Amino acid sequence: MNAEEKKMAAVKLLLACDKGDAETAGDLISDDFIYENMERSQSYSMNGQEVSNKLTREPWLKFGVPAVRELTRDGMHFTVDLKISEGNYVAMFGESNAVAKNGKIYANCYCWFFEFSGEKICQLREYRDTKLSRDVLFD
Repeated sequence: MNAEEKKMAAVKLLLACDKGDAETAGDLISDDFIYENMERSQSYSMNGQEVSNKLTREPWLKFGVPAVRELTRDGMHFTVDLKISEGNYVAMFGESNAVAKNGKIYANCYCWFFEFSGEKICQLREYRDTKLSRDVLFD
Protein backbone atom coordinates (compact mmCIF):
# COMPACT_ATOMS: atom_id res chain seq x y z
CA MET A 1 0.00 0.00 0.00
CA ASN A 2 1.18 3.48 -0.73
CA ALA A 3 0.80 6.43 1.67
CA GLU A 4 -2.52 7.60 0.22
CA GLU A 5 -4.00 4.09 0.38
CA LYS A 6 -2.97 3.81 4.02
CA LYS A 7 -4.57 7.15 4.83
CA MET A 8 -7.77 6.07 3.06
CA ALA A 9 -7.82 2.76 4.99
CA ALA A 10 -7.33 4.62 8.29
CA VAL A 11 -10.23 6.97 7.52
CA LYS A 12 -12.38 4.00 6.48
CA LEU A 13 -11.68 2.30 9.83
CA LEU A 14 -12.52 5.46 11.74
CA LEU A 15 -15.81 5.87 9.86
CA ALA A 16 -16.65 2.19 10.41
CA CYS A 17 -16.22 2.77 14.15
CA ASP A 18 -18.47 5.83 13.95
CA LYS A 19 -21.18 3.68 12.38
CA GLY A 20 -20.63 0.74 14.74
CA ASP A 21 -19.74 -1.36 11.68
CA ALA A 22 -17.67 -4.21 13.13
CA GLU A 23 -17.74 -6.15 9.84
CA THR A 24 -15.98 -3.40 7.87
CA ALA A 25 -13.63 -2.75 10.79
CA GLY A 26 -12.77 -6.45 10.93
CA ASP A 27 -11.89 -6.47 7.23
CA LEU A 28 -9.38 -3.64 7.76
CA ILE A 29 -7.48 -4.99 10.76
CA SER A 30 -4.97 -7.81 11.20
CA ASP A 31 -5.47 -10.94 13.28
CA ASP A 32 -2.94 -9.61 15.83
CA PHE A 33 -4.56 -6.13 15.99
CA ILE A 34 -4.19 -4.11 19.22
CA TYR A 35 -6.28 -1.08 20.17
CA GLU A 36 -5.03 1.22 22.92
CA ASN A 37 -7.07 3.93 24.56
CA MET A 38 -4.20 6.18 25.62
CA GLU A 39 -4.85 7.12 29.22
CA ARG A 40 -3.34 6.31 32.61
CA SER A 41 -6.12 4.06 33.90
CA GLN A 42 -6.05 0.43 32.84
CA SER A 43 -9.79 0.08 32.22
CA TYR A 44 -13.17 1.78 32.23
CA SER A 45 -16.70 0.72 33.03
CA MET A 46 -19.36 0.62 30.33
CA ASN A 47 -22.87 -0.66 30.99
CA GLY A 48 -21.67 -2.17 34.26
CA GLN A 49 -18.88 -4.12 32.58
CA GLU A 50 -15.17 -3.44 33.09
CA VAL A 51 -13.41 -2.95 29.73
CA SER A 52 -9.62 -2.81 29.32
CA ASN A 53 -7.99 0.21 27.68
CA LYS A 54 -5.91 -2.22 25.63
CA LEU A 55 -7.91 -4.62 23.50
CA THR A 56 -6.99 -7.34 21.04
CA ARG A 57 -8.94 -7.88 17.84
CA GLU A 58 -12.02 -9.79 19.01
CA PRO A 59 -12.75 -7.81 22.21
CA TRP A 60 -12.27 -4.56 20.28
CA LEU A 61 -14.69 -5.65 17.58
CA LYS A 62 -17.17 -6.77 20.26
CA PHE A 63 -16.85 -3.86 22.73
CA GLY A 64 -14.80 -1.05 21.16
CA VAL A 65 -16.50 -0.62 17.81
CA PRO A 66 -20.09 -0.69 19.18
CA ALA A 67 -19.16 1.70 22.03
CA VAL A 68 -19.61 4.76 19.82
CA ARG A 69 -23.27 3.94 19.22
CA GLU A 70 -23.84 2.89 22.82
CA LEU A 71 -22.49 6.19 24.19
CA THR A 72 -24.01 8.65 21.69
CA ARG A 73 -27.41 9.30 20.19
CA ASP A 74 -26.31 8.80 16.60
CA GLY A 75 -22.54 8.50 16.40
CA MET A 76 -19.51 10.70 16.94
CA HIS A 77 -19.67 12.46 13.57
CA PHE A 78 -15.88 12.40 13.34
CA THR A 79 -14.10 14.89 11.14
CA VAL A 80 -10.49 14.54 10.07
CA ASP A 81 -8.47 17.73 9.77
CA LEU A 82 -5.05 16.33 8.94
CA LYS A 83 -3.65 12.97 7.79
CA ILE A 84 0.07 12.23 7.84
CA SER A 85 1.62 9.02 6.53
CA GLU A 86 5.19 7.82 6.78
CA GLY A 87 6.32 4.25 6.27
CA ASN A 88 3.96 1.91 8.09
CA TYR A 89 2.35 4.70 10.12
CA VAL A 90 -0.58 7.06 9.72
CA ALA A 91 -1.45 9.82 12.18
CA MET A 92 -4.76 11.61 11.89
CA PHE A 93 -6.01 14.61 13.81
CA GLY A 94 -9.68 15.40 14.09
CA GLU A 95 -12.74 16.05 16.20
CA SER A 96 -16.03 14.57 17.30
CA ASN A 97 -19.33 16.42 17.12
CA ALA A 98 -21.74 14.20 19.01
CA VAL A 99 -24.64 14.24 21.41
CA ALA A 100 -24.23 11.80 24.29
CA LYS A 101 -27.12 9.56 25.35
CA ASN A 102 -27.59 11.92 28.31
CA GLY A 103 -28.15 14.88 25.95
CA LYS A 104 -24.80 16.58 26.59
CA ILE A 105 -22.74 17.86 23.65
CA TYR A 106 -19.57 15.86 23.12
CA ALA A 107 -17.03 17.81 21.06
CA ASN A 108 -13.57 16.37 21.64
CA CYS A 109 -10.21 16.64 19.87
CA TYR A 110 -8.42 13.49 18.78
CA CYS A 111 -5.19 12.10 17.47
CA TRP A 112 -5.45 8.59 16.05
CA PHE A 113 -2.23 6.71 15.41
CA PHE A 114 -2.35 3.69 13.08
CA GLU A 115 0.33 1.13 12.38
CA PHE A 116 0.13 -1.09 9.30
CA SER A 117 1.45 -4.58 8.73
CA GLY A 118 1.21 -5.21 5.02
CA GLU A 119 -2.31 -4.25 3.88
CA LYS A 120 -3.90 -4.41 7.34
CA ILE A 121 -3.97 -2.12 10.36
CA CYS A 122 -2.24 -3.90 13.24
CA GLN A 123 -2.43 -1.16 15.86
CA LEU A 124 -4.65 1.81 16.67
CA ARG A 125 -3.85 4.22 19.47
CA GLU A 126 -6.45 6.84 20.35
CA TYR A 127 -5.46 10.05 22.12
CA ARG A 128 -8.18 12.43 23.35
CA ASP A 129 -9.26 14.53 26.33
CA THR A 130 -10.20 11.62 28.57
CA LYS A 131 -11.60 13.87 31.33
CA LEU A 132 -14.07 15.32 28.84
CA SER A 133 -15.02 11.79 27.78
CA ARG A 134 -15.64 10.74 31.38
CA ASP A 135 -17.59 13.91 32.25
CA VAL A 136 -19.84 13.85 29.19
CA LEU A 137 -20.14 10.27 27.99
CA PHE A 138 -19.93 8.43 31.29
CA ASP A 139 -21.59 11.18 33.39
